[in-house]
Amino acid sequence: MAQGDAMMDILHLLFFSVLPMCFSSDPPNGHVMSMDTFLGFIKELETTMAESSPQDLAQLLISPSSSSSLLNANQASLAHAFLTHTVMALKDDVWQESGVVLAPDGSTVAIRPLLGAMLWGWKVECKFENLQGEDHQEPSSKPGDQSRHPTSLAMSLALSFANSEMSLETPQDFLNGCWDSISTPQTFQLQVAPSKHDLTLAHINGALDGNLLRKILINETQKMSSLLQSYYYGRPAKSAFRRQDFQDLITQGQLADEILRGMICYKEHAENQNLHPMADKQFSAIASEAAKQFAQQFLECPAVIPRCMWEAKPYIGTPTLLKPPLAHVYIHHTYEPSQPCRSFQECTADMRSMQRFHQVDRGWDDIGYSFVVGSDGYLYEGRGWHWVGAHTKGHNSIGYGISFIGDFTTLVPDTRILQLLKDGFLKYAVRSGYILPNYTIQGHRQVVNTTCPGDALFQEITSWEHFIKESTESKE
Repeated sequence: MAQGDAMMDILHLLFFSVLPMCFSSDPPNGHVMSMDTFLGFIKELETTMAESSPQDLAQLLISPSSSSSLLNANQASLAHAFLTHTVMALKDDVWQESGVVLAPDGSTVAIRPLLGAMLWGWKVECKFENLQGEDHQEPSSKPGDQSRHPTSLAMSLALSFANSEMSLETPQDFLNGCWDSISTPQTFQLQVAPSKHDLTLAHINGALDGNLLRKILINETQKMSSLLQSYYYGRPAKSAFRRQDFQDLITQGQLADEILRGMICYKEHAENQNLHPMADKQFSAIASEAAKQFAQQFLECPAVIPRCMWEAKPYIGTPTLLKPPLAHVYIHHTYEPSQPCRSFQECTADMRSMQRFHQVDRGWDDIGYSFVVGSDGYLYEGRGWHWVGAHTKGHNSIGYGISFIGDFTTLVPDTRILQLLKDGFLKYAVRSGYILPNYTIQGHRQVVNTTCPGDALFQEITSWEHFIKESTESKE
């Protein structure tokens, strides 16, 4: 039996212990699914349970049998909405993810994995009751029937990345989606239909956040509301750097070891599942590859806010398609807006302002840049990987234009923001096949008569790997 076939049997077994899939024609519950709402809910609980620690509240919410007698009807309804983490298939092949909230930093976070990680961490505890204990239930056709222990991050990654057909040469993105409204979010619709071994970005965000909050709680004593406030509501928010901070939390090889322990645990406790035999060295190889892919395709790559999340207007007309991999990257600054944006609210407003200026005042089809870098810890999708931009006249079809929001004539972006692009995003673009390994970096001023990207930022990029002084030949 091939390694891939045997692993797929394990995937079939594991899937529903990570994120149940349901089929329903019923609409969502109507609650505003924002971190603000969840924070208000927690504050309300803390007024009546003043002595409860964050761990106490997390345990209370994850265990419905414990919370049912302590919550009033409205609180119980909110708890059900927040803790029922399910992917639902609605009509016309529309898939919605429930149990997720829109955080102030613009990311979508699943609450159940967040609370579970706060309680139990990301490592594997190989206990049979954690797999199929008294509060474990088989997947139900009813949305929200999910009173089980949450699966650890390491076990979840074993599920998602163990498919032997995956390759680092192909972009590996967790399932993401769009909210029906940024101001009053209620439903979160996935961009593509999930398969049985897919993890969602919201699930991973929740798990990472829970582990980072758990680390804080080890050293500090504070209320859960204070913990959430300090983590999600800064400028920039700590949550925007969850990927990098989780990397700092783990040591080299530790994640692969935990994924391996999880696979072996399932193998040992799945005697009645008719799994095909697999040698330990096969498990080890899959675990190492899973950890490697997660690090290179996710942790090392900064998150990109999609167009729908900054409420982009439609492209005017039909985009001209690029032909990746491209050979060039052109660095810009926006100049106007002149101030770096340090929150999701500021950055999305700037994106809409720039798109309006480019489409209305300049008569372009869309915002000109391929991607835009905010000082909030995120990149923002402009025309993206596949559409020809309007960023570097004469060179739009041969390279990507990436702009930093702000005027960087005398100052440069914060070091951590520069690293998002230099040390993360561009390396991800090479691994994913969007730019060539021997790509070149240039400032806008090197190929067009302009002061962009500002004297200070231009001086900064001259020290970057792949920067070249020579001008690239116009192809348009």
